[in-house]
Amino acid sequence: MDLSSTVMIILFLLQTSIGAPANIFILMAYAHINHTEKTLKPADTILCHLVFANMLGLVTRVIPQIMSDLGLNNIHNDASCKLIIYIYRTSRGVSIGVTSFLSVHQAITLAPSTTKWLSLKSKTKKYLIPYIISFWLSNMLLNPYVLIHIYAPRNGTIPGAHYNLGFCYFKTSESSHDLFYKIIINGYDVFFVGLMLTSSVYILYVLKRHRDQVRYIHSTRQNSKMMAERTAAKNVTTLVSLYVFCFGVDSGILVYSQTLLIVPLLLDHIGLFISSCYALLSPFVIISFNKKIHRRLRFSHKEERIKHINTN
Repeated sequence: MDLSSTVMIILFLLQTSIGAPANIFILMAYAHINHTEKTLKPADTILCHLVFANMLGLVTRVIPQIMSDLGLNNIHNDASCKLIIYIYRTSRGVSIGVTSFLSVHQAITLAPSTTKWLSLKSKTKKYLIPYIISFWLSNMLLNPYVLIHIYAPRNGTIPGAHYNLGFCYFKTSESSHDLFYKIIINGYDVFFVGLMLTSSVYILYVLKRHRDQVRYIHSTRQNSKMMAERTAAKNVTTLVSLYVFCFGVDSGILVYSQTLLIVPLLLDHIGLFISSCYALLSPFVIISFNKKIHRRLRFSHKEERIKHINTN
């Protein structure tokens, strides 16, 4: 095992050992909030699904990669390969859609209270759960097609043109059906990334307008409300920016790798690490701006400290 492979294994281990518990903590915190307050805000409901999708993607893609890099290459059969990639592809698509929906929801929340916007705000809140379910269902229905190309190597042989995923292989094809599928999948990604960028630009525009208006407002109550909205909007924009960065770098590496006859393993590992950084870093962004989760974290630390003092 060379130095670059060793470094990537260490990075993947750190990514999983930090990212997975962080995502699980947020889910548990939201479960506690829902239990005590009997309800979650719309944005918190969206974030729950985003965190769950990110955790699934992190666990189902990075952990098998670590096992492969450690030399455990023959523990998967075709069924396990297909299941892992299916869950990963579904969770990845949900993550894109839900992040986009979060930015759209925040943009609508910040929009002026005109008749048109009030109607849209009401519909967004009313159909929140159906919208989120549609992301899960649409990705569950889209991704089975790719499974016919996923397989585990048999007797050490890899027949036909293929793309090495590390622990499994993806059989490449240039048929019209495959080309159509690629257009649909890439179109899905481009549409929702474009939607979250458009929403973020609108959010920034509204924030700038609020900043200009707040100079002439002296009401403490209105200032507090505006500050809360601006803080929430800035944090959503941070999440979107983080996703766009990870998605952009990963897409750039993917496009470049398609121009190569043989894709270096290190390049593939870097692309996977960058794309998984969203699942690693987004929980800390959420914790930093969500006061309820932040209080829950401080309360857990306090309980742990009291328990440690009592045991001593």
